Amino acid sequence: MSSAWAARAAAVFAKEWRCELRTRHALATLGLFALTTMIVASFVLGPIGNDVELAARVVPVLLWLILLFAACAGLPRVFVHEEESRTATALRLAAEPSALFAGKLLHVVTLVLAIEAVVAPLAVVMFDLELASAARFAAALAAGGLAIAGATTLLAAIVAQGRGASTLFAVLALPILLPALALAVAATRAAFAGAVVLDGAAGLELLLLYDGSIIVAGFLLFPATWSP
Repeated sequence: MSSAWAARAAAVFAKEWRCELRTRHALATLGLFALTTMIVASFVLGPIGNDVELAARVVPVLLWLILLFAACAGLPRVFVHEEESRTATALRLAAEPSALFAGKLLHVVTLVLAIEAVVAPLAVVMFDLELASAARFAAALAAGGLAIAGATTLLAAIVAQGRGASTLFAVLALPILLPALALAVAATRAAFAGAVVLDGAAGLELLLLYDGSIIVAGFLLFPATWSP
């Protein structure tokens, strides 16, 4: 990896965060959707941490569904806004596809991890949960967040030049993110006290393999999808 390539990827990453902090579109959409859904769920379910088996079954599924739908609501515009603002051509001239994808991917990863850093502790507190392993919980969140970020970045590039980008994004995201969601739930469930699971470590390992596969696929497919 050359220093020039890394500099261009870093420039794309910095540009994305400058635009995001100026408009706060993705932050507001992801954050408000995730927080509102979590608060409503906590009022309905109450502090279920006293029933550790129920908490271990329900909360991981609820947490990842919230994060998945928040991502589907807020992340399709990762490349759409470039087409709408007519800056896509300038971006194609400024950086090669691999550096551009790396910068965009890093932006989405940090965005998803920032939302997780708010929502996950809130879920632990509001549902009165007991963690068997905070390190395993953090690892599952990080691996699952990377899976969502890698898949959504690639899908956003695919649908950016089409009509009805949000609808097309949702249709494509379901079959691609469903395996990641199932693995993330299994890995997260293993971090809760009282969880009766035998495949938590295997779930995390498979989730990391999914991360690597989707990122490699992104770097291989992105040049074709980004070409005008």
